[in-house]
Amino acid sequence: MSAGAMRARSRKPGARGSGTKPQAGAGKRRAVWICPECGARLITRNLWHSCGRFALEDLFRTARPGVLELARKYVAMLGSLGDVQVLPQKTRLVCVARVRFAGLYPRKTGFQAAFALRRRLKHKRIVKTVDYGPRWRGHYVDIRGADDLDEQLRVWLQESHDTVGLQDDLV
Repeated sequence: MSAGAMRARSRKPGARGSGTKPQAGAGKRRAVWICPECGARLITRNLWHSCGRFALEDLFRTARPGVLELARKYVAMLGSLGDVQVLPQKTRLVCVARVRFAGLYPRKTGFQAAFALRRRLKHKRIVKTVDYGPRWRGHYVDIRGADDLDEQLRVWLQESHDTVGLQDDLV
């Protein structure tokens, strides 16, 4: 994915409308709202978000050689999950299907991959878990090399996309 494609795209329509666009597979759920300034998908109109233009390269400006390329491979993995929007922000990267479900937090020697699940995942690779109410938990995995971007991580990310990201419990 090119650097330009990883930037939040600005959507400034000539006539400002509601910004609402239905998303495929949304069932009876309300359509997502698209921010007219940055193009971010949000579940309600004018929901607070990091509205700006940032690039993946900015997040890894001080990282060791090779870490940016590793992050690009992770972004490609996120893109393979389905209809997703990858948004670099000032201090992190978020990945949105219908809602945010995954992302990364940059480090000098790699990054922490983050993803949400409806269940608590117990695995030696999980370095941190945060409960966000009764419906989902955030999980964090340290990524230091290409071997860490394996099929197991992809399976967890796919589950995160399909359940939390698409809000499967609201269909």
